Amino acid sequence: MANINAPEVEFFESFASEIESKFQRIKSLVSHRVASGDYHEEIIRTVLRNFLSKRYSVKKGFIYKSQSEVSKQLDILIIDENSPAAYLFQEGDFAIVIPESVIAVMEIKTTLNSNDFDIAIENIASAKKLVEFPVNLTGIIFGFDGTSPSDKNLDNWFKRVIPAKFKDSPENVLGANMIMFFTAGCLLARYRDDGIWDLAGKYYHKMFRDDSVKKSISDTGWQLSVVLAMIVSSCERGEISRTGRIVESKALRLIQGDGSMISHSRFAFGGGVSKISTTPLNEKMVKK
Repeated sequence: MANINAPEVEFFESFASEIESKFQRIKSLVSHRVASGDYHEEIIRTVLRNFLSKRYSVKKGFIYKSQSEVSKQLDILIIDENSPAAYLFQEGDFAIVIPESVIAVMEIKTTLNSNDFDIAIENIASAKKLVEFPVNLTGIIFGFDGTSPSDKNLDNWFKRVIPAKFKDSPENVLGANMIMFFTAGCLLARYRDDGIWDLAGKYYHKMFRDDSVKKSISDTGWQLSVVLAMIVSSCERGEISRTGRIVESKALRLIQGDGSMISHSRFAFGGGVSKISTTPLNEKMVKK
């Protein structure tokens, strides 16, 4: 059933098209990897600011807990400005913040390959392990282009030495919550095999929609709406955690749920790919 509260998918497709055009524009002019990477991060920060209230700042930098407990540098930090003494240092878009103030973190990769995957996984884990409840800190990897996210390639990636370190509990919850392969139109998220979203789940599934509900070949706009919904949901969880006050969830109002599916293929740190056969999202599943 269509979500009458959610914007049409075409609304998010316009943002997806804007992201792609800006990334490609930079690529055609600048070959310097670091310089173009910095601007790509700013493009995503600008999109996020459009959807978040002024209460939440979108910056880059580090999370500091103590002299011996500092995160790796993070491409995107979403910070709750209502958190007392959130900043230890800030200048422009760069900040060093305390763990309690961070709502979500993102790693932005212009070309996401196996080595970048390792780095992004470690960077997000370095942030999650500093907070009291790692499962509540959303971590997202955004890869614009790169290696095809085929089952075979993802199987190899999840079996590599660094991802395999997060195979067992409690390390498993330190992994990213979502991984987006933008130009490939592929989104991985943690789901239970019965199609329920699971922030601490062992398995990642590919998310997509049935072709019958699409108005275009690409599903990137819809997948972008899912990523934004996860970030908004993280803001809502942060509000509940800080105040103890139950707030009405607005996150799912960003998503058109018609035809939503998860794949038979599932991926686990250290284990790679395996297959399931069960009831999926919206009681439908296809084999991909």
